[in-house]
Order: sequence, then C-alpha cells, then structure tokens
Amino acid sequence: MSKINFYSEYLPKRVVNVIRKITVNDREFRTHDNYLLVVGLIYKHQMSDDASYLHYSPLSREYWRTTIGSHYSQYVDTLLKEQVIQKDWVTYIDEFGNSSRVMGYRVNPEYLYDECTVIRYAGTKSKSLSADMLDSTATGRDAITKLGIKPELIRMQKGKALEWVETNIADVVNGYLNNDYIEGIPKSLPVMIRIYRDNDGFVTSHMSVEAAQKIADEQGKKLLYYKDKFVIADEEQFNRIAVQNLSTHYKWQVKSFHPDSFNFSRNRNTLRVYSKLSSLPTTLLPFLRINGHYIQQADLKCSQFALFANLINYYLNHSGVELIAKFKKKQAKSFITGLVRVLDNHKGELPEEGLNTTSPIINDYITNDVYQFLCDALLHDFYSIIKSELNLPQRAHGKGIAFRTVFSKPKPENELVRQFRHLYPTVISIINDFKEKNGYNQFAIGLQRVEAEVFIDNIWKEAKKQGINCFTRHDSLVFPISKRKEVEQIITDVFKSCIFLLKTDSSSC
Repeated sequence: MSKINFYSEYLPKRVVNVIRKITVNDREFRTHDNYLLVVGLIYKHQMSDDASYLHYSPLSREYWRTTIGSHYSQYVDTLLKEQVIQKDWVTYIDEFGNSSRVMGYRVNPEYLYDECTVIRYAGTKSKSLSADMLDSTATGRDAITKLGIKPELIRMQKGKALEWVETNIADVVNGYLNNDYIEGIPKSLPVMIRIYRDNDGFVTSHMSVEAAQKIADEQGKKLLYYKDKFVIADEEQFNRIAVQNLSTHYKWQVKSFHPDSFNFSRNRNTLRVYSKLSSLPTTLLPFLRINGHYIQQADLKCSQFALFANLINYYLNHSGVELIAKFKKKQAKSFITGLVRVLDNHKGELPEEGLNTTSPIINDYITNDVYQFLCDALLHDFYSIIKSELNLPQRAHGKGIAFRTVFSKPKPENELVRQFRHLYPTVISIINDFKEKNGYNQFAIGLQRVEAEVFIDNIWKEAKKQGINCFTRHDSLVFPISKRKEVEQIITDVFKSCIFLLKTDSSSC
C-alpha cells in the first residue's frame, strides 16, 4: 500500500493556533485546507519580498479565484475577523509604468515574530496541494514530480547560516547600496521609485530620475539605489528598515529550508524551472551541501546576450532552417522561427560569416556592427565592453543598458537604448523589428526559452542522467564540487553539440 503524501506549510505558531481554533469543529478537510491555503499564499508572497515584509502583497480577485475558487471570500473574511491577516488597497505598477489598483494582503505583523512550525494539510496528495504549488499553477507553472535528483541530500547548515545572518546582514545591505549608480544614468530616464513614509511604509511611483531627485530634495531625504530598486528615504531610516527586512527574509529562507518545500515547477511560457533552491539568496549558497560536499556554481557569463549572439552566429555560419532545427521545445522553436524571419529581412546588413566556433579569431577588417557585437558578446565580458565604449562609471551601467534594451518597448526609445544603438545600430534594429512583429515582451521571453532549453533540457538533464545530484538557477548549475570535472565536460559537450561558443564562470561555495 503506497504512503499518502501530506503537504504542509511552515507558518508562525500563533497563526497555526488560530487556524486550528477556527477549524477544530469542522469535519470537512477542505475547509481546514482552504484556510491554510489562504494564509499560506499570503505568507509566501509577503516573506518572498525582501524589500518589506510589512508591505501588502497585491493579490487580485482573479488570483484568488484561480487558487481557491469563487468562494474564497468566506475564508478571507473569517481570517480578517480573527485578525490573522490584514488587507488594504495598493497600487501595483509593472516595470513599464502601467499601474492598476488591487487589494493587498499581509499576515498580521504582530504574528511574524513567533517561531515557525509545520502544519499539514488534511487532504491527500490528490486533493490538497500546498500554497507554493497552487501559486505556481496560478502563475503559469506546472509542478515537476519526477525530479531525477535526491533532494533529501541537498541540505543547509542552518545553525551556521543563522549565526552568519545575525553577524553580517548589515554588511550585505551595505553591499546592495550603490548610490554611485545614479550618477551614471540619464536624468530623463523613467524608473520605478519606492518613496518611504515616516511610518516605514512606502508607495511606488514611476517617474524620471530627475523628478525623483527633486522629490528627495524637497522632503529632505536621499535618492538611493538598493539592489535593483530606486528608493527615496531618510538614509538612516532606510538602513534600519533594510537590515530588519533582509534579516527576516534570510532567516525565513533558512528556517523553512526543507526538501518537502523545494517544490520544483516549470513555467509553461518561459520554460524556466523555479524552486526554493533557485530563489535562495546567493549569499546563503555557501551554507549548502550536496551529498555532504561543498558546492560549486557554473553559470553562463552575460547569459542572454551570449545566447543571442550565438543564435546570430549560427545563422550566419549555417542557415535559418538549421538554426530552427537545433531546438526541440515548441516554445523555443517558435521564438527562433520568428527571429529567423527578422534576420532574413536584415540579411543585406549582416556580415557574410560569423565567428569560427572551433577557432574564434577576430577579423579586424570586418567593421560591421553585428560582427563587432558577436566578438564583444562571445569573446569578452560584454557588460564591461559597453562600460568602456560608452565611458560609463561602472560595469553595472553596462548591464543596465543591456537589460533595458531587452525589456523595453521599441517606441518611444529610452536614452539607455539610444546609447546601445550607438554601438550596435543593426542589432537594435533587429531587436526592435522582432518586438514590433511579435510583441515587445516576447524578445526577452524568447531568450529565456532558449536559455532554459540549453540549461534545463540539455545540461541539467545530462547531469542527472550521469547521476549527479544538482539543481539549476536559470542560467547556472549548482553541483557538488567533487563533480566539477564531469559538469564542466557536460557543459562543454552541450555547447559543442549546439555549435555554440561557451563562456562560463565558476565559483565555489
């Protein structure tokens, strides 16, 4: 007789006690599980945001209907009445400045300081999924049930990790602050801004860097750049908030680290694999052990641009038909097919041949900007090249320009994309033509699909086939350091089979 697998949540003890009190006299397991799901979903979003765990997470009516059902309000209302959760209207603004007003939810902050404990769902595996699994489904991801790895042998040294967080979290916050970055970007550039209030809450707005600086000056605050976010706040206030929030987030990541909560899932659109392991902060990786060994991470340097350059290079050295045939996943093949059409339309602007993948010697007589892009992206540190060529203060500015180029709308063209066009005018025309024909967000999604097929369907698959216990973090593979030679050979063989040029970085933890 097979063992029933009961899923569970990891929640503060006071929250668990309230859920048990509410459901103690109810014999229907679905009632208990729906209360647990509502809290689990809110808690997941709240604790996954390392910017402010006190902030209300925007969860729309459609989200609740997808995860719980049209009757979700009866559970939400009871939990609100019991003061386990709280709600308020919030403005959700996407990275392009489009805003919408939705209801935001959070677990009562008073309950977040308890120790956490496991609470299991009452239904069986076929009847009650975890909050993380349902959230994956609602956001277009499918659970991966046949992993091919041994997650129970992927462990964290929790005691040492928690000690490290207590001692070093202020240094981590300081490392994420990069205010010099603001000086190197155009003042007219529109960006997302978090404006902190005196009560430590914040509102989000979309404005130019110049307008943000003016608001900061008027309020007697500072315009800060933290991780990848622009912030207006009193510097001392923000440091206190950031240390508290990041500490809480890291401790949650450590304490809730358990094989049962890894929850691997794959996005049906981007093909990326998500799990607790892929979202684990990089600074916590040194506390992981796989099969009892220290770990190593191998990633593709400047991943998406290296892959994009490889696609163009293969097209030049072979043909569009052969390039399309290289990919098996229908989502990736669809992107490549659209890209080939655009490349065909620009054939007269392309060099006659690309770089030789076995002996990539640069031909200095070829001045074509596409050829220069191939050399820069495949043979050098691409972001450093952009920094150097445009006389930018930091490598981060080069990376910022590159990513804005990928994710931005083709029109109106922002200042960062104009700077990129200065270096690679034909490349920008190819990217913009693809966006105009297929949708502005499809270029970035397409590159993610290519990245996923290379890393997940080839590198990770082959590593598992060879019995290597490992996991992916989008454009990287994390594995026991004892398997370094085997993994390096797998990555080399995969890129050779694609006839791609390889640029990897490896770091030990």
